[in-house]
Amino acid sequence: MQLFVIRGPGKGQHRSLGDDPISIGRDGTNEVVLDDHQVSRHHAVIQPMADGVWMLCDQESTNHTQLNGESIVRAVLREGDVITIGESQISIQASATPGSPIEVQVDPESLQRSLSIEGATSTVGKPLQEALFQVGLLADPSLSPTEFLRRALGIVSEGVPFDTWAWLEWLDGSEKGPTTVGEKVGRPVSSTELDPSRSLVARARKQRAGLISSQLGDAFAQSVVLRREQAVTAMAIPLLSRTGSDSVLYLERSASSVPFGAEDLSWVATIASQIAVDLENTRLYSQLHGAFEELNRSRDQLTESEKMAAIGRLASGFAHDLNNPLGSVLGFIDLAQRTIERSDGPIPEALTGHLEKARDAADFCRALSRNLLAFARRRPFGQSNHGEFDIRETIDSTLAVCAAAIRQSGCEIVVVVPDGLTLSGDPSTLQQVVMNLVVNAADAIAESEQEGGTIEVVVTTGSDGIHLEVSDDGPGMPGEVAERIFEPLFTTKAGSRGTGLGLFVVNRIIEEAGGAIEVETTPGVGTSFKLEIPDQLARLGSEEMDILSLPTSWPAGGGS
Repeated sequence: MQLFVIRGPGKGQHRSLGDDPISIGRDGTNEVVLDDHQVSRHHAVIQPMADGVWMLCDQESTNHTQLNGESIVRAVLREGDVITIGESQISIQASATPGSPIEVQVDPESLQRSLSIEGATSTVGKPLQEALFQVGLLADPSLSPTEFLRRALGIVSEGVPFDTWAWLEWLDGSEKGPTTVGEKVGRPVSSTELDPSRSLVARARKQRAGLISSQLGDAFAQSVVLRREQAVTAMAIPLLSRTGSDSVLYLERSASSVPFGAEDLSWVATIASQIAVDLENTRLYSQLHGAFEELNRSRDQLTESEKMAAIGRLASGFAHDLNNPLGSVLGFIDLAQRTIERSDGPIPEALTGHLEKARDAADFCRALSRNLLAFARRRPFGQSNHGEFDIRETIDSTLAVCAAAIRQSGCEIVVVVPDGLTLSGDPSTLQQVVMNLVVNAADAIAESEQEGGTIEVVVTTGSDGIHLEVSDDGPGMPGEVAERIFEPLFTTKAGSRGTGLGLFVVNRIIEEAGGAIEVETTPGVGTSFKLEIPDQLARLGSEEMDILSLPTSWPAGGGS
């Protein structure tokens, strides 16, 4: 429940009924201060008795304490009760301002009387509703708390001018030193450069009431005398959030300025409440956004794990199914070559060439199977025992393997590679990269049903390797597709033509080798893959892995 001063000198104050006693009286050390000569210095106290039960106790006051019109010595408080002490009435209500996580307490009437002697006048220069509207427009989760406070206090300064501001915050009710941000004369400063009045801030925080420096008299002057030749005018406004942290907004003017007045304090307190709500909402949004991002990352990791498990199962089955036919192909190629060697008759040169191409294709299949198993088992790149290989010859042999797909698409292949250009490492990895990129381009052109097309494979030298670009003038890709092309098992090919592994494998090869890959695509214009490939293109996975030595049976989930 909440305690509200609804009438009399202390009007506007309110406190939460919690685990600590709340003292009421005329003395400034009370939690609720009633500036009234009919009120004793320590008039009454509200004591917590149990969960949700509080007792009002009169402290043997001169003018007694009344509850709902009857004088009492002690009585249990209930929602709707009205306490009368002197000219003040205090209401017991269920909650503070509905829906607001911030409590603000100011005592403008008593302040006005104390300041009238000094002749302080209001300096408010902006309508309250206009300032509240402008602060409300600042609420933006993308703003940092410091930047939000800087902009919000800029709006406050247009209504109530000041030279220095500080926002002091004790997180989670901690009594350790507060975190502090602020500005001095419009210039951002660090917390060490700010020196708000210790006495004013401490008193405002303890009493849960907005205070002006003139209320403290010499105590305020003494707290700033070490850094000023004369005291300044200042105000401090405490704010308490539902999260357990409390803050104090401190504003200060130079000694030559007009002192803050009660209307200034009330105006700033209203704006400060809005600022505190927006600041807390921004932090809550930031926490929610962080939790949402973490949930998305966990979901993506789980999806990736499921995909890799599926790839592992696919790779295991693929290797098992390919083992016997590939062994037969290689065996028959060896038999054909030995038969030709034993033949006494003339041997057509073309036949020998065809057999060599068949063996190259079978070896290439063996490398593909080995690399796919390495991907599924998340094996890193290992050091290759291969020496240098000719890039042009490797690309030509790759294009010969996928010649059927290129012919079917009706594409023209243009290859531009400098003579004598070489790389170190396993040529099958470069073959795999080129084959996937070229076949993907040919398939895209074929599916678009455009007449003809051109695929260019261009290699240039780099500082520590080569630059490979495979481009086409096919249909291109929309942005949402281009963002996902390197995901495993993602494909746009119709029917069962695509596995969604080609570009995933290409990306893994290049990244694991220390290179980089970039894609540029425009719908209706074409697509270009630009790769930076380091000089040492190592073999992926185990060097000892041989497709012909794989077992003929695999455990469930093997390779995942």
